[in-house]
Amino acid sequence: MEAEGHKNELPQKMLTVKEVASIFNIHTNTVRRWDKKGLLKSYSIGPRRSLRFRQEDILHFLDKSRNGVHAALS
Repeated sequence: MEAEGHKNELPQKMLTVKEVASIFNIHTNTVRRWDKKGLLKSYSIGPRRSLRFRQEDILHFLDKSRNGVHAALS
């Protein structure tokens, strides 16, 4: 029986710099630059401090970008 308020779900997959670059069709250096500028939220994981991105954060960034473009065109 599962406790109330707790879900038996796996955490979302964390995306690599290469995967995020592929989603946006941009170079990996652009992903790193956006991260440093604070446009994308990243997480450093493991002993090598590899950058990872949550799918949810990438979707939020896409929505925000699209809304910004539509607002500029209106």
